[in-house]
Amino acid sequence: MARGLRAMAREALDLHTDGQNEESLACAIVLARANPDSALALNLAGTLHVHASSMAWNDRAPGDDEAAAALELSHHRAALEAFSAAARIAPNCVMTGVFHAEALAANQRFADAMLELFRVLSTTANHADPAVNHVGYDVTGGNTAKSRKIDALHKARDIMQDLTAMINNDVVPIKAARLLREDATVDQVRGGVKLLAETYPYSVRAQLLHVHMELEQVRALDQGFRRKGLLRGVLALISDAAGKFNSSHLIALFHAKVLFALGDFDGAERECRRALRIEEPTDPSFDDIPPAVSVPGADYESRVSYVKKQLRILLKRIIVVAAVCWSSIKTTQHGERVDRVISVRVDKLQEHYDGIDQSAAKTISDVVRFLQNQSSWSFFVCPNTSCHGKKFLDTESLWVHMRKKHRDVLWDKLQSVLGSDLYENTSKDDDHPFDAITLRRDSDQHHIFHLPMVQPMFESLLLSPSVGIQAEPLAEMRQRKCREGAEIIADIKKKLRMLPKDELSTQHEELCFTIHDLWLKFLKTSALDHREVILPLARSFQWIQMKNLIDLSAKDLGRFIGGADIDIMSGTSSQSVKEMASTSSCQQSLNVFNKINADKDLSILSLVIRSLCNLRHFRDNFLTEPLVWMPSADNVCIAQQFYEIFTSWEKNDYHLTDVVLTYMKTLLCGVDCTIFSEKVGSSFASEIVATILIGLHMSETCSRFSLNKETEKRVVKPFTCGDCICPTHNLFGIKFNVQMSCECGKCSGEYPCTALLHKLDAGSPQTTKIKSFAELPVLLDEQFCKDNKCKDCGIMLNIDLLLSNTPHFFTIVLNWLGGSESQDTFSEVLAGITSPVDTGFFCKSADSSTMYTVTSMICCADESYVCFAHDNEDKWLIYDFETVETVDTWEHLLERFKDCKLQPQVLFFEVIK
Repeated sequence: MARGLRAMAREALDLHTDGQNEESLACAIVLARANPDSALALNLAGTLHVHASSMAWNDRAPGDDEAAAALELSHHRAALEAFSAAARIAPNCVMTGVFHAEALAANQRFADAMLELFRVLSTTANHADPAVNHVGYDVTGGNTAKSRKIDALHKARDIMQDLTAMINNDVVPIKAARLLREDATVDQVRGGVKLLAETYPYSVRAQLLHVHMELEQVRALDQGFRRKGLLRGVLALISDAAGKFNSSHLIALFHAKVLFALGDFDGAERECRRALRIEEPTDPSFDDIPPAVSVPGADYESRVSYVKKQLRILLKRIIVVAAVCWSSIKTTQHGERVDRVISVRVDKLQEHYDGIDQSAAKTISDVVRFLQNQSSWSFFVCPNTSCHGKKFLDTESLWVHMRKKHRDVLWDKLQSVLGSDLYENTSKDDDHPFDAITLRRDSDQHHIFHLPMVQPMFESLLLSPSVGIQAEPLAEMRQRKCREGAEIIADIKKKLRMLPKDELSTQHEELCFTIHDLWLKFLKTSALDHREVILPLARSFQWIQMKNLIDLSAKDLGRFIGGADIDIMSGTSSQSVKEMASTSSCQQSLNVFNKINADKDLSILSLVIRSLCNLRHFRDNFLTEPLVWMPSADNVCIAQQFYEIFTSWEKNDYHLTDVVLTYMKTLLCGVDCTIFSEKVGSSFASEIVATILIGLHMSETCSRFSLNKETEKRVVKPFTCGDCICPTHNLFGIKFNVQMSCECGKCSGEYPCTALLHKLDAGSPQTTKIKSFAELPVLLDEQFCKDNKCKDCGIMLNIDLLLSNTPHFFTIVLNWLGGSESQDTFSEVLAGITSPVDTGFFCKSADSSTMYTVTSMICCADESYVCFAHDNEDKWLIYDFETVETVDTWEHLLERFKDCKLQPQVLFFEVIK
């Protein structure tokens, strides 16, 4: 009987193959009705119904869409009925389950389809041969039962992957859009989103939408236990999602931000670092839910790069908040809590590393033993690989060993060249950063590593937040020093062989100097200071202690954790000047900043940076450009601090602004150590602007100079050589060729130059006599001539400047050093200061077709600073330390300050396009 059924099924299938589709389907329906307990007959009927559904739509006549859709739907339903029955009869047949899942999906029952695929794939034993229940295998033939089962499982996995992607990319967004309709209540949306996440637990988007809506609920609450309780619920959701979707950067970012908002700084940092280690993350565009959560970027690389940048920003934010909290703890509390951080018990340190790195734990015990036995942190390593990094306590014992164990005829010659310098102490001149760590005993006689200087840890973390604190294993360090030492010894031997016999010759003397320097280099390279290994290990543990301590004190420092901390995808630099400098947001920013910040220097610095923030092209094109430099202790990017200040303003995160401004102040002092300590009256703001532009230039110079010329950091005062292509010069630099000559005929030439800013003595007699802004002597030609004299005869050079570019901005700095200017001196000048000027204004040889206008300026008003900014609506914004206001016109602004002594200090001109 079974053979007869299969033969009839084969006949029906042959009709289908021959193109007799209707006859084939009719036969299959009859066969299925006659044999309702046969999975073979039911699967055939279902398969032919699926084909008929496609034909119904593809072969429809023009204007017959409605009827075709109805017919297509009826075939889908019939196919589902057949496959459902077949799956009940043959539950162990993988292909039957696959066809059943596809039919469920075709009928919009996606969740049921995924459940069926999960059921099929979880059935690990006694899979039926697909050929038993599918007559189609009679046509393909050639395979064994085993290979057919394997192929069926592969098919099931492929279908599940495709269906998951379709649900995530098509189904969930459509359902989400319906849930987020404007007329829905909050409770309706939350309930619908929760159901969506429960229905599609394998969809990243469904889980993120659920988390996003719960975060919206958190934001609606005031600070307090209810808010924290809801956040803990969100953490449970996002932690579960992070476990399921461990290759999603976006999930990791949500997870880390929620951990951070709950004060779990260590957990947040670990999640950020885990995400940054993902080698092939999923495309963030597959996970986001526009417009609620949207990741910008035209391609995969740019989207991944954007989320990575957000992760790195969060890492730095953790460090910054930790620094602020530590400062507060240290100044308000003493004793055990502070000691827990600055004094690291050796046994606790070993216990920590025993659980994560056995080699590090052994290194700690070896170092302590060595230090106790030798009373020294250091030893020397033999460069010969056969000695496996053998230790020697001083240079003399190392030299004796090398002569005895690694004989060479050149050793005598080396000794004669070096003389008494053979045993030179190379550590005496070193200013060791490792001096920050000492080994001592506490009051309970426990061995402790004492690290009283915490600031270097924060500086190290801020310089490379993505890397963190890393320690080179001791064994690797010994091998490296052995290898590097061997290379230097080989070089020394090469130079010894080159020594001429004539000891009085210049070549002999030069080679002896070279050999002496190489030997000193060898001794420094071969010296291994245990602190070089211990310090990062102790710092890493100290950092964990620090984060735990901050977590314990979070209730006392709750002001650092606000609503901005759970704004997952905020912080882009696309916000317009109008949005960023709106009266309401700036008023709030200034008021809060003024209350927090008691440092007047920081207040002025904030106002200066606010004036730069108003230069939209500076923000949107300079700060968002990918950075090409590698950060280091000697090359800290000021641009990154600008980005973080702008970001904190966007988030209304004033405490972070305060911290980053303090860090910015430190960086600027590195450019000019006198800028804050020797500030000169009303020229203070202009000096800050000059230092900022110089600092931006310096932080980029190392990688931005063209060709292969010397790339030292060059301070711009106010000119620099003309080959710099850093972003600062591209935006602010006026480039020109200098042609100079002298009447004496001994001095002439031509070279390129660039000016970043133009300083003018606003209190000079010539300046105070002018009647309009256009008469200001800011011409580069005049300024440059005044600064250049012939080296031979001492008279002024004849200078011709040929402008070679029209920068987007040019900056005029007015220095008011006289202090006796009357309030009427610049009344007429100020009245016309906003009138457009051409490039001839600052260079006589320039084409006058390019026009500029004042966009932002810093003024001194009665010994206080104020910033004016022109917005997109042709109005003027006025900032001071306390308030921000808007006026309709420049004339209204001048009327507002008519009773003040108003002195423009910095004028930012922007090209008119």
